[in-house]
Amino acid sequence: MKDFDLEEELAAAMLDRAAQEPPRGYDVDGLIGRVRQRRRRLQTGAAAAAAIVALGAGFAVQEGRDRTSTPEPAATAPGPSLPPAPSQPVKRPPVDPARSTHTLFLSALRYQNPATRSQVDPAEVAALFANEPTYRRIWGSDSLGVTCGSAVDGVLVPGQVLLYQGTEPLGRYPSLTFDGTTGLVVDLTCATGSGGGKGGDPTVSGFYGGLVKAAKSGDATARETLGKQFVSAQLRSTQGPDAGTCSSNTPPFWLADNPSSGTVTHGWTVDLGGTSAFPIEIDENEKIARSCGG
Repeated sequence: MKDFDLEEELAAAMLDRAAQEPPRGYDVDGLIGRVRQRRRRLQTGAAAAAAIVALGAGFAVQEGRDRTSTPEPAATAPGPSLPPAPSQPVKRPPVDPARSTHTLFLSALRYQNPATRSQVDPAEVAALFANEPTYRRIWGSDSLGVTCGSAVDGVLVPGQVLLYQGTEPLGRYPSLTFDGTTGLVVDLTCATGSGGGKGGDPTVSGFYGGLVKAAKSGDATARETLGKQFVSAQLRSTQGPDAGTCSSNTPPFWLADNPSSGTVTHGWTVDLGGTSAFPIEIDENEKIARSCGG
């Protein structure tokens, strides 16, 4: 079959089909109405969707504000359990009143001397007292309450506290009261004596009080004189010009306490404003026979 024959056959078949199936007719007004109705449905659906989106955004913003203003507490892991509190308070060993007495008067001597004032720690001094009001009442702002209102050059503690200015006793005697449980200072009172006699140990007050007095006056000859009067010849030959002072040339003050009083040979521990104390012993001739541990 030739190409033109095929074309004729197709054309005839199409003509027959057209004759048998006439084209459909369309209602133009109805078609337009249906299109408008569908368009309105689409517009309504779009508006509703926009409203839903806006409403959801509002909820999200409000939820964010709520979280900012009132945050929910974060969950935390449980901490370690604390040990149960003791049924009774922890008991601390009481302070030794003898040690407190030594520390308190040594601190007062150091504070009253401008050259050694910086060595005093107020917190350590306050720790000797039962409470802050007692500390402020006795120590005050200048430590003079500890030494009965007067600056002193020396303190002797032979069981009773004796205060000295130079080699002379002050004539007022401080007495400390301690708490029976803690050993802390709860009171200090001062009694007035007759003022007669040297009191205490005349070798200690004479030698060390004389050295402090000589240092204040600038008397360079007093040291040798005092040494001959109060230090044994053997100790002077062993220790030289510093015998009985452990190389302290110009002591600003002195403090002595006696842990072994009541024997023929008296033992004392002496502070002369240095970094450490040293022991001395006084023989039956009332002379310093041993000092500085030698």
